Amino acid sequence: MTARGAAQALAADIAERLADPWRVAAHHPASRPAWQDLTLSEGLPGIALLHLERGHFERGHLEPGHFEPGHLEPGHFEPGRTDGEALRTAHRWLAEATVRAATAPSAAPRPSLYYGVPALSFVLSRAAAAVGRPLRAAERLGTQLRRYARDTAARELRRRPADGECVTMAAYDVVSGLTGLGAQLLDDAPGRDALAHVLAALVALTVPVRLKDGRTLPGWWTAQGPGSGYPPTTPEAGHANAGLAHGAPGPLALFALAWERGVVVPGQEAAMHTLADWLADIRVHDERGTRWPRALVLHPAGGTAVAPDDAPDRPAWCYGAVGVCRALYLAGRALDVPEWRSTALAGFRSELARARREDRDEQADPGLCHGWGGVLQITWRMAHDTGDPCLRDLLPWLARRVTGSAAPDEPFGLRHRPPPRGRATDRAGFLTGAAGTALALHTFATDTAPATGWDRALLIA
Repeated sequence: MTARGAAQALAADIAERLADPWRVAAHHPASRPAWQDLTLSEGLPGIALLHLERGHFERGHLEPGHFEPGHLEPGHFEPGRTDGEALRTAHRWLAEATVRAATAPSAAPRPSLYYGVPALSFVLSRAAAAVGRPLRAAERLGTQLRRYARDTAARELRRRPADGECVTMAAYDVVSGLTGLGAQLLDDAPGRDALAHVLAALVALTVPVRLKDGRTLPGWWTAQGPGSGYPPTTPEAGHANAGLAHGAPGPLALFALAWERGVVVPGQEAAMHTLADWLADIRVHDERGTRWPRALVLHPAGGTAVAPDDAPDRPAWCYGAVGVCRALYLAGRALDVPEWRSTALAGFRSELARARREDRDEQADPGLCHGWGGVLQITWRMAHDTGDPCLRDLLPWLARRVTGSAAPDEPFGLRHRPPPRGRATDRAGFLTGAAGTALALHTFATDTAPATGWDRALLIA
């Protein structure tokens, strides 16, 4: 079977396994927090994206006036179309998500692109694209999203970097912070004002943090350790994150995509230069190729910023060259800086060449976040945008790295790299599970840009 044929078959099999919310829920651990059901990462909204994309690709239709919370019943779909079942399935997932949202637990993360109202707003806006008309529910949630984004941006603008006050990753990153909110607002015409507020707050992110001893640190320096879950301590114990998911490449990508849509605020161009130049400066060149560290920390002896360890051991969206290079490329395209584009393309090629040369079975995670599914999707975007034959030729190999994780005996058809703390090796969700993998396979199999624009949640397009 060809690589495209295998990708198409596995994507279809995963979609079938993820058709029933109750069947999927039966495989979740009993200890799973209730709020995870409302996440893009592992919850119901993210799984709905898979079925919306498949339905939109075939382009079916719904009866006017339906597909709304309170009216989310399968019988409201137009029958008899090849994509009708996919949209009916998406409908079931969104109906269940709507019910869960009404009873969301209080002990949950603050709203973000990957949780709560913004996550539902993101998916419902994709549903509107799938059915070809506005949805009242999407419009209501969009109003809430804009208000929340403006309030969040205002809070960040009150931070005082000149007095040594650091940002937190959760305040500005793609997954939990302002950058993710901005990603959702990019396609929201009524939200341009809110997007401008977000961009202004992220411009302020590039103002250096000044320590009491007079030293300065990058404005996105956080007082947290270089990883998720670290509580804030002091700037000296913190880091400057270099991953697309949680660091400097995220705001850079958002600035670039907003620039191309004509949404520009004072200081945006200078901020893009600050972020892009920093990313270019921290490159590591050695016998393994061109790589990027996860973060910079202060050296205990000299107080200078250094990389605490080697770059990630495999390509991934969240950390390393693949995500960094995509952000650099988008910035170079937006501002027409050939050096950034060439740096991005060279770094991307180097990373994939290294990955192919050092390919190991233990690296076989097929997910979007830190696995081959995300690399496949970003590489498809880069190959499409640049026309680079080297990247194009690597797509079948990347697809086989993903389909090589097929596991028919697992509930959702994939075997993920075993995660820490004994979590299940087979997960259903978008960012770290089977739904996201199937979406990346669908892009490759159809050789078509996502009809719903689902990869906006990764801020790669």
